Amino acid sequence: MDDDARPSEEPPWTLPTEECPWAFVDCEMTGLDPARDSLLEVAVVRVRGGVVESERCTLLQANADSDAEARALHGIVPAALARAPRFADVAADLAALLHGAVPVFHGADLDVRFLDLAFEAAGVEHRVGPVLDTVRLARRAVCATRYNLRVLCGTLGIAPVRWHRAGEDVRALRGLFARLCAELAPSSAMDLWEVRVGQEGAAVLRRRVAAVLEDALVSGRNVGLVVRTPGQSPRVLRGSVAWFRPPHVGIERTDPTPGFAVLRADRILRFEG
Repeated sequence: MDDDARPSEEPPWTLPTEECPWAFVDCEMTGLDPARDSLLEVAVVRVRGGVVESERCTLLQANADSDAEARALHGIVPAALARAPRFADVAADLAALLHGAVPVFHGADLDVRFLDLAFEAAGVEHRVGPVLDTVRLARRAVCATRYNLRVLCGTLGIAPVRWHRAGEDVRALRGLFARLCAELAPSSAMDLWEVRVGQEGAAVLRRRVAAVLEDALVSGRNVGLVVRTPGQSPRVLRGSVAWFRPPHVGIERTDPTPGFAVLRADRILRFEG
């Protein structure tokens, strides 16, 4: 999967957040090698405006037995798969759920590789990416000891579920995504895709953040910035924009204490009035 392949500048990626159809996806596999292992369970929940439009969660007959490590995680035994469909039997339905929606995963790379190979083997012309990955979004918005789904949900107080089953993990993923959107205040899925963390080279700045900073510089109005730097929880800075040379911005602070601050603007999560 080319995680940095930019989405097209058209719907659904450019729709306002509340109008965008989101497809929350999780998979369980027999192991971690897409060339040898198989999908064992898939859940897709399609949501728009906070309302579930459609969903599918199913066990799958696998072409390989789960390795010991995978079975210890998901707990799915061969007997549970006796009447499960093969991926080819549900591929068209899953592709329809994903079509025209923005896919959201937690730790997207492996799931997407398995899904793309499975769609290809089933003869269904569907590629899953580009996608949003809540690992990347959380690394910008949340200060946590680790960024797996269980630790993040614990950090954010999201109710515990049975982990490593696709349907339950999707439920946790939806809760996590909602909390991340509250921190990042996105205008669209594209705005979220522009959150680039851990990328080599120069910092990539969200266009929406740049537009607000440029307007504040020209107008002279004060802004409230919610900022998170590595190892710290989000904090609020208020003041005026003295200069803006992307990706850095100079802020004449009025609060919490007067002074001057230079920030990397890609670390701005959102603006407060």
